[in-house]
Amino acid sequence: MIVLDVLGRVLLFRHARQSGRNFWAPPGGGVEDDETFEHAAAREAFEELGAANVQLRFLWENTVDFVHIGRPVRQREQFFLASGITQTAPAAEVAEVRAREGILEARWWTLTELDAATDAVFPEDLVARLRAVW
Repeated sequence: MIVLDVLGRVLLFRHARQSGRNFWAPPGGGVEDDETFEHAAAREAFEELGAANVQLRFLWENTVDFVHIGRPVRQREQFFLASGITQTAPAAEVAEVRAREGILEARWWTLTELDAATDAVFPEDLVARLRAVW
């Protein structure tokens, strides 16, 4: 999901890779068997941000191919703009979820900073997609 602050910066999490090279990505994660993409985004908003009753607006969908632990993966993704975020879950619970998911830190980025980033950013076309919807 895409989370913006009042300054138009986007929230990204730095994740640890098994290869040792870290990457930045928006909050979110996998869709469980009984979920729609939108329900998964709402669940992830609660788990990773501590936010309940978040409003979601569909932005885009894409399919990405990558290798994970030596196996090729084709993943369908949907991105939503999340708004109305207020933290309702205890900060300790959110920190525990982030640690379990390999999230090393959170940072707010401007599009200019993302253009200059030296770490990998996913999705790779995030800046172009964000510019297209704003």
